[in-house]
Amino acid sequence: MHFIVYDFETSGRSSRFDQILQAGMICYDSELKEISRLNLKSRLNPDTIPSLGALRVNKLLISDLLEEKNTSYQMIKLLRNYLTQYKPVTFLGYNSIHFDEEFLRQSLWEFFQYPYLTSTNNNLRGDVFNLVTMSHAFEPNSINVEKNDEGKMLFKLESIASINNIKIENAHEAISDVEATKGVLEIIKNNSPSLYLNFIENTKNTKITNKIKQEEIFSHYGYYFNNHYYYLMTYLFDHPIYNNYLIAFDLKFDPRIILDLDPKTLKNLYYDKKFEGKNFNCFRKLKLNKQPAILNYKYSIQKYPYKDIEVSEIKKRVELIKNSNLINELQKILIDEAEKYENICEFEEETIYSENISFQDKTIMEDFDKIKWEEKWKFASKFKDPRLQFFAARHIYRNYPEFLPEKVFKRVHQKISERFNSLRKEKFTTLPSAMEEADSLSLLIEEEETSSFYLNQLDQYNMYINFLNSYYNDPNPSVIKFDKSLSKKLFC
Repeated sequence: MHFIVYDFETSGRSSRFDQILQAGMICYDSELKEISRLNLKSRLNPDTIPSLGALRVNKLLISDLLEEKNTSYQMIKLLRNYLTQYKPVTFLGYNSIHFDEEFLRQSLWEFFQYPYLTSTNNNLRGDVFNLVTMSHAFEPNSINVEKNDEGKMLFKLESIASINNIKIENAHEAISDVEATKGVLEIIKNNSPSLYLNFIENTKNTKITNKIKQEEIFSHYGYYFNNHYYYLMTYLFDHPIYNNYLIAFDLKFDPRIILDLDPKTLKNLYYDKKFEGKNFNCFRKLKLNKQPAILNYKYSIQKYPYKDIEVSEIKKRVELIKNSNLINELQKILIDEAEKYENICEFEEETIYSENISFQDKTIMEDFDKIKWEEKWKFASKFKDPRLQFFAARHIYRNYPEFLPEKVFKRVHQKISERFNSLRKEKFTTLPSAMEEADSLSLLIEEEETSSFYLNQLDQYNMYINFLNSYYNDPNPSVIKFDKSLSKKLFC
């Protein structure tokens, strides 16, 4: 089994609308010895306004982003080729399951590639952030964690690496963060082998499922709102609608209190998580595809409040809840909840998990990359799914806009213009929000000493936003390549 540790630096926080600007990944063997590495950068897409905050964190200039050799299309192609080179693979990152992996899935899907690369074909995945917080919770000496002035634990990768003497040459550069993640992984492997092994086991859904279903009681750990949380739980049933969701009962609560509840009161309890004005958040959903930290019961049974409950009482609670009529009623509540859930997708990018693609369109997707750019639009016109037609047109708009028919070019341009000029609070950066962010930062800069780099970065950002404002409000736009030539025109 190989490990691929990866990290992305992005134009913002939205995996649906922002883009990957840097991709770093290193393949290691089972002993965490390096086999190979890949370090990629991408040109800025013309339909993406980067967050100035993200650029400041990653120390990126607009001029550098426009002058990159690879477009995002080319970068994702190289990235996918690397990720499929080793089989099978365990994919690891730091806070990756909720962030980097979503960017990866979105990028692959929009580039007409299978998005679930990290969790299919015997590949596994895990989040080292979960390992770090879990290790610190149960074996605090396994890794050093610093605190800020308010006493808050700092689990950001840069902080963890610093206090554990892991050298990072360029923090927030993708390949450097990969090296730091590997360093953290190695420390815990050496200092806490049992928790490391548990983490590796939990990269496989079947292992997690077996721990939950085959044991009478089990431990579940979570890190929320800057605190460690421990749970001693028992499995109730699989979610009646959603795959990879399990329902468990928290044994800190006495089920006798709710055994005779009528359906309406039980429903109120489920949604309000209170009973008679007191906290009673006893039912918990476990999302198997998010790698929950599941451990042997011994880890939580020694923690408060479970350590104050007799083992015989815990076993009695298990017996009572598993044999109660509440389970049937709770399943009805979950079915009703799922039926009422309405996932409104306003934009094409948001539909990655919501709509299936026909066999015919899948065939076209597989061949899209093989077609020459000057012929891609004619080929893409065969798509029946309007989302795929939009993605195809946008690929050409980003890479070779001169190959789009004039009407299609203007239609794509107009769609981007409408998004950029939106006055609503959107899930992506708009021209008004970018201007507001730049103005706020300008005021901050006036109050403190700032390096020449950040001043230059702000100047370039303002110039670029002004250019976008002009270009995407032009009723008769000309074809412009967002590349080195544009950078020279704007900043030289």
